Amino acid sequence: MSYFNHAFEKAFLGTHASQAATPGVDAGVDEGFLLDDGIASIELNNTAAPFALGLGTYGFFNPATNLSVDAVFVAASCCPLYLAGASLLTNDKIGPFAGGYMETNKSKLINPKYITKFYRVDPCTPQNAVVHVGSTPATAAGATLTFNNLAATAVAYTPSTTFTNVATTNSGVGTGLTVNVVVNGAGTIASIASITRNNPGIGYAIGDTITILGTALGGASPAEDVTFDVLTVTTATADCCKEFLCDETYNLRLDIKGSPALRYLTRNTYYTSGAYTGCCAAGAIAPAAVDATIVFIAWANDFMTSPLINPFIQIIVWDETGVPWFHTSALAVAAGYPSTQTWDLYVSTGHIADACAGMTFIGAYVDTKFNNCTFYPNDFYEKEPVRIYASEVDLNGDPCTFEGLCVVDECPPRQGQGFGESVLRDIILSESYRQNFTATNMDLRIREITQGNDIVDSVNRNNLYYKYYIQHHVPRFNNPSGVFDNDQYLLEIITNAPSAGLEAFMAAWLDNCSDCTGLVTEACVEVCTPMIPFT
Repeated sequence: MSYFNHAFEKAFLGTHASQAATPGVDAGVDEGFLLDDGIASIELNNTAAPFALGLGTYGFFNPATNLSVDAVFVAASCCPLYLAGASLLTNDKIGPFAGGYMETNKSKLINPKYITKFYRVDPCTPQNAVVHVGSTPATAAGATLTFNNLAATAVAYTPSTTFTNVATTNSGVGTGLTVNVVVNGAGTIASIASITRNNPGIGYAIGDTITILGTALGGASPAEDVTFDVLTVTTATADCCKEFLCDETYNLRLDIKGSPALRYLTRNTYYTSGAYTGCCAAGAIAPAAVDATIVFIAWANDFMTSPLINPFIQIIVWDETGVPWFHTSALAVAAGYPSTQTWDLYVSTGHIADACAGMTFIGAYVDTKFNNCTFYPNDFYEKEPVRIYASEVDLNGDPCTFEGLCVVDECPPRQGQGFGESVLRDIILSESYRQNFTATNMDLRIREITQGNDIVDSVNRNNLYYKYYIQHHVPRFNNPSGVFDNDQYLLEIITNAPSAGLEAFMAAWLDNCSDCTGLVTEACVEVCTPMIPFT
């Protein structure tokens, strides 16, 4: 967001825990930001009373006094200030001669009228790609059900218990619905968890009566059965209910794209799987429909045995009743289903008229990540999730010559931001400008001597961080070239959470002294929650 791509960047660590100001004990700190005025910048390194500061603290200081200032001061004054942060190093000297290593980290003088941007970048958790093919709870009629108040209120159930994936019966033709039921300490139903996070089943109609047997909840049956009515039903996505015929081979192509695939194979990867539906019955005049579940299981098995594809995905197969089936018992249990709900244990009972099957692809790739002992700042770490593309194809691999299966993206892949890995590299670069270099793994003893371990350990590489940026410039009023010029500076402040203290300070400073519009927040896009949480 700088005017030029060569704007000088300097990083400040603001990870000190918030603390209320207590006279004689500690200074006020909000997510690393020093709130109190009148404190000398050198005291940022002081972890003892009456300051209790140290690593991860920073603040604004008056250059005339080198004392901290607060929001009240800047609201009444447009004085230039400098930003200073506590040193990352623990020893002021290396040997008897080299010293000054605990000098605070200071910015250039910041004139508020030359501040052009102040913005915050919030962390984002990465999002797996989730893609549905065919008839799944995300694409089939009945994918979303809402219900009215429960009819049963008897104190008859196992107290303080959560029942997961409880089977239901239905007065209509719908099948496959399972729910989560929470019982309170008194033994009455407290709630039924959101159906969209479990198996909503297929084939339900408005007005159907759903029944949960009381015996499934630790009560008696039928006296303690739980009933509710279906109030709304979503419509099926077009072309998602495909009929598969006997004595046919159906081909599904799966493409995996993105940085993980490129680094694995030096190209994007794809694989086409063929599923044969078996011979038609002897004497049959026309091909008959078969259980579509066997087609999807055949495809899933083929993909999961391919070394070109299996490092990047996990798969859920949905049978014609809307029940999910998994590759392994461990995956079934992790998703909250019985360990026996695996593809190899599926037994087909034949095709169900007007019912369809489907599958869900979940991007699931984790790249190598090195620890501190082998740490190079230029070590690669993966941030990009894979992108998944599926399409039914003909024998020539063409997806466009006939009407194939529907493909629906439930959750698009989203790259995370605010990673500790990125933050550490920002810190290392900033410290290197101060001549505090971090030795590589070939010089572990040198890294220890030069306190490089303090720099590496100052950041939790598994955390997600917030980042504040202050962009300002310093005019060159006396330029030997005779051209008026501005040097651009970008100050990065790294915190564990938003700092209300910093934001209030900057608002008071900028409102009176700058044309900058104030804080701009770059937040994450809306988080997508898949129907079945899958890791």
